[in-house]
Amino acid sequence: MSGAITLGTATAVPGTIQYGQWGAISHPTGHDDFLPVIIAQGQRDGPCIWLTAGIHGPEHAGPSVLYRLITQELVDELRGTIVALPALSPAGLRTKSYVPYHLPKNPNRMWPDGKPAKEQDPDLDPPSAVEHAFARLFEIVRETADYMIDYHNAWIDSISFVFQDRVLYRNDGDAAASKAAAETLAVQQQEMMAAYGHTIVTEFPAKYYVKQDLHRSTTGAALLVGGIPSFTVELGTGLMPDPAIVAASAAGTRNVLRWAGMLDSPLEPINGIKVVDPGFRTRRSPAARVDEACVVLHLVQAGDMVKKGDPIAEIRDVWGRPLNGGLLRAQHDGFVIGRAHGIYFYPGDTVVALSIRDEEPVVAPYPDDYYDK
Repeated sequence: MSGAITLGTATAVPGTIQYGQWGAISHPTGHDDFLPVIIAQGQRDGPCIWLTAGIHGPEHAGPSVLYRLITQELVDELRGTIVALPALSPAGLRTKSYVPYHLPKNPNRMWPDGKPAKEQDPDLDPPSAVEHAFARLFEIVRETADYMIDYHNAWIDSISFVFQDRVLYRNDGDAAASKAAAETLAVQQQEMMAAYGHTIVTEFPAKYYVKQDLHRSTTGAALLVGGIPSFTVELGTGLMPDPAIVAASAAGTRNVLRWAGMLDSPLEPINGIKVVDPGFRTRRSPAARVDEACVVLHLVQAGDMVKKGDPIAEIRDVWGRPLNGGLLRAQHDGFVIGRAHGIYFYPGDTVVALSIRDEEPVVAPYPDDYYDK
C-alpha cells in the first residue's frame, strides 16, 4: 500500500525523500536509541516496500546499498513508497558488534513469532527491550508493507546471495487453506528473488529452521507472521563493503522495484559478481567439517560447483604432513558459498560453507507442538 505513511518523525511526501527518527529503546543512563528513517515516495500511487539493514554491527554493506539506491533520480521515476531503515541495531553499529552491548543475543532472532500472548512465567526471562521495540515496529510493517528486503553480510570471501526462507503453515484448523496461502506466498517470494538476480540459497529444512529461530528473523517474521513476500540478502564481506557487490545489490533491488510495478524501466543486468545457478534448488549446509585438529589448505573458491566426492581441501598436521589420506571431500552435490577464515581448525569446525542439493519442501507445516510451547 502507499499513501500518507508516517514512521516516527518522518512522513511521506509525494515526489520527495523524507528523513526522521523512530524511537526504539530507552537506556537507564538517560539516553535513547532511535532508528534512522528514510521515506522515499513517488508522485504516483503504488506498492510500499520496506528495505532494512544494519541489524548486525559489523555488517556495513547493506546500509551502503540503501545510501546508493535512494536518490532523487529514483524518486522521480518511482511509483509507490520505499521505507528504508539503514540501522536496525544502533548499539551494535556503534561498537561494530554482532550483538548489542546491552543484550548479548542475536537481534535478528527477536521479531514476533506469531504465537498468541501468554501470561509471563516468572521463572523465565521476559521479552527484552529489543523484542518490545521490534514488536512495535512490526505492527507498522504489517500495516504498510507490501514487500520487504533485509540486507546482511555473510563473511569475507563469500559470494553475494539471498536466503530463501521456508514458508511454514498451520496444520490444524483449515490446513488446506493455510497450505494454499503459504504456497502462493512462496511463489511470490521466488519471483521476487528471481528479479533480484543474485544466487539463491534455501534456508535449513523446516525442523531446523524453527530450532534456530530463523522464523524470528526480520524477513522470517515478515513472511510467516505478516504474510509479506520477503527475503534476506547476504552481501559478502562486511566492514569493508565490496563496491561491485554493493552496485550489484542496488541494481538487483531496482529490478525488484520493477517486478513490483514501482519502476517502469527495463531490468538491469547484474554485473561484477558471480551468480551461481546449478540447475537445481540448493540449501545451505555446514556439513563440510573436519573431524580432528588440523591445518586446512582450501582447494575450492567461492562460487565453485562441486560434486559428491570432489576434494575440497587438503588436511595436514602443523608440520604440513597429510592426515587421514590428506583430503576433505564433498559429501553432496552443490556449490561453494565461501570458505571459512584461516587455515587452523578444531574437530567439528566447518571449513567450507556449501549450498547442497535440497530435496526438502519449501512449503512445510509448523512442528506439531509449535503453538503449545
